[in-house]
Amino acid sequence: MKFSIVILLCIGIAMSACTTQTEPIYYGKDNCGLCKMTIMDSKYATELVTPKGKVFKFDDLRCMVIFMKTNHTSSADYAHLVVNNFDNPQEFINVTEGTFGQGTLFRSPMRGDLAAFKSPQDSQKLKEKDATIKFFSWTQIQEMFN
Repeated sequence: MKFSIVILLCIGIAMSACTTQTEPIYYGKDNCGLCKMTIMDSKYATELVTPKGKVFKFDDLRCMVIFMKTNHTSSADYAHLVVNNFDNPQEFINVTEGTFGQGTLFRSPMRGDLAAFKSPQDSQKLKEKDATIKFFSWTQIQEMFN
């Protein structure tokens, strides 16, 4: 009986360790999974989670895309690919659902200078501040960086 309880407990612990959820990013403490710089700016941070639950955090969307290319992976290889919402940095946006703006108004840490928005309407508001902003989809973003 005791042996069965120990086995069930071990299985439960092992299964909970393999969760594929996103994690909070601890600014000033977590390091970028590519460039190893400390993640400081919440407006540009990103995160990806593998199917086994390993979490990689990045200080810039550019770093995440280069990490994926370096590892010869695509969006389909991950359980989650998220980026912080520029307008609400505490909110993650799935990269396939976001709209991305690039322009001089954005100064991301590794100079990808891309900001993510939850909807095209949110990003269009910035067009009034800077007419040079260009907008991209996730597919276009993946083709940008080498």
